[in-house]
Amino acid sequence: MRLALRVAGLILIASFLSPAQSLRHAESSMASQTPDVRGIYVGSYSIPAKKLDSAAVLAALNVPGVDGMVLVIGWKVLEPGMRAFDWPILDRWMNSAIHSGKKVELSIRGDLTPAWLFKPPPGGAGILPLSFTFNRNPTDTTCITDTLAAPWDTTFLAEWDTMLDSVSTHLKNAGTYDAVVLLRLTGINLDSDELHLPARATSKAQCAGNSVDTWLSAGYRPSKLLKGWDGTTGSFKKYFPDKTFSVAIIASTNPFPPIAEDGTVYADSIPNQNFPLLQLASQKFPGHLVIQNNSLYPGEPAQSETVQSAESLKTMIAFQTNEDIKGEGAGCGQRGSTNDTTTCTDSTYLSELQMGIYPLGPGNSLRAQYIEVFALNVNATPGDILLAHNELLATGSTALRLTDQEIPARFALRQNYPNPFNPATTIEFELSHTEFVSLAVYDILGRIVSPLVNETKPPGRYVVRFSASGLASGEYVYRLRAGSFDQSRRMLLLR
Repeated sequence: MRLALRVAGLILIASFLSPAQSLRHAESSMASQTPDVRGIYVGSYSIPAKKLDSAAVLAALNVPGVDGMVLVIGWKVLEPGMRAFDWPILDRWMNSAIHSGKKVELSIRGDLTPAWLFKPPPGGAGILPLSFTFNRNPTDTTCITDTLAAPWDTTFLAEWDTMLDSVSTHLKNAGTYDAVVLLRLTGINLDSDELHLPARATSKAQCAGNSVDTWLSAGYRPSKLLKGWDGTTGSFKKYFPDKTFSVAIIASTNPFPPIAEDGTVYADSIPNQNFPLLQLASQKFPGHLVIQNNSLYPGEPAQSETVQSAESLKTMIAFQTNEDIKGEGAGCGQRGSTNDTTTCTDSTYLSELQMGIYPLGPGNSLRAQYIEVFALNVNATPGDILLAHNELLATGSTALRLTDQEIPARFALRQNYPNPFNPATTIEFELSHTEFVSLAVYDILGRIVSPLVNETKPPGRYVVRFSASGLASGEYVYRLRAGSFDQSRRMLLLR
């Protein structure tokens, strides 16, 4: 009854609006009921993760500033036998996030296909397997083999639909459906949850193979790919109608086979292969789509095609940091490329995060909705994570309450650390009871340079990450006022 009244109300409002105004109002009404997806999300790696990776992820979930977890699981792990699901492995990770008070982005990798998909009935689906041998890039000597189904195959689409139906039903029955605020649009994947397929010939002898020939034999056409994408995304919309969706794209290189609609192979000047799929998704999920890129690098601008697509299609945007920073410096420990010379430090990692938060620079209004990060980076640079969280949410209050702490006996303002600092530092304060709190930074002349907190806070211990970007070297004062409590401390910024 309530739904009928709401729909009737929207129709009545729309009758007084122009078509464009009506669409904006409807999208606004839908978005108002969508969970807030903003924040820092730590990736789970592909489940089942290695023991050390799992421990790192679980530790990262408790780092102040982490808002959610990207739960990445392969289809073959989730459904190892036809209609036989491994719900306990999904539930364990869902509950880990929920017990830590985190949101969940669920990503079911379509490239990790279950073996039964290609077996004959009745034990399998009987889909024609397409086998590929390739390397990740032309200089990579590691060979990868993968077996995929044609994305437009009707049996594949039916099995994908059944799997998503089962996942949605299980999450609702388990009481964990509401914890999922984001779903990655998958089903057309190769060696990751990004939107791409094997697309080139491999010249190295040990990886000999031609993906283009395989696709030509399977009858690949751009229109068939779009048909498959329409089917997989339609299943997401059917079983998760109230969620926000993300699509991770491969930009700057050709993500799909260079085959034209007439079956000829492009020699050069390949048209933008991502855009038709992104356009379809933006029309299917108005106000609920995030276009994402998984390649942030320190000191490099955010990927331009991703930014242009999000702006032209009026979608949200997000980024993921990469694993190519050298594992040194602050003990970041990521699996970096041995040829990469970028050292992972507090400064370089913060730079990478901020490249994603402000894709066109701090002076532009475009902001990322979230940044996906890796656990070892989170655990090594917690100050950067808290600062990025504060900048992403930009709620006017940057104080994060620490969990599992006893209520302090008195009000207190602690000395910032590190001190001296450049460019960011952490400030802690404690409240013994609920009080309106004002925390701000002043220059030596008493002029306010950065308001940090200005709202009522419950008792507890709080941390604030302060970034001095744009400020000159020198001494600054930070002052905490809460009820009758009033205390100031000095800190030194050294460029």
